[in-house]
Amino acid sequence: MPAPGPEPEDGAGAGPSGPSVPLAAVRDLLRELHSGVAQEAAAARVALAVWRRAAQRDDRTGAEAAAREAEARLEALFDALAALEERGRRLVAEAERAG
Repeated sequence: MPAPGPEPEDGAGAGPSGPSVPLAAVRDLLRELHSGVAQEAAAARVALAVWRRAAQRDDRTGAEAAAREAEARLEALFDALAALEERGRRLVAEAERAG
């Protein structure tokens, strides 16, 4: 299979399978994934680890507090993922309208 031809500088335009999303927009989406969603996931993982340790020590108060924190962090993660998904869908829809 031959390699695709050169892309426009910003990555916008129609590719072999249809319209494409501008490269700058994809970079922004990846940056958001790394800096926002990944940070929320890390915070949720830490909260779960704190909860597990408290539960292993039979620290009911600590486990309850850590469970509340884990719940909040997981909700924030789900919200961040949903926002990222919506942004990706908008980018695809805009590319399809433009193409």
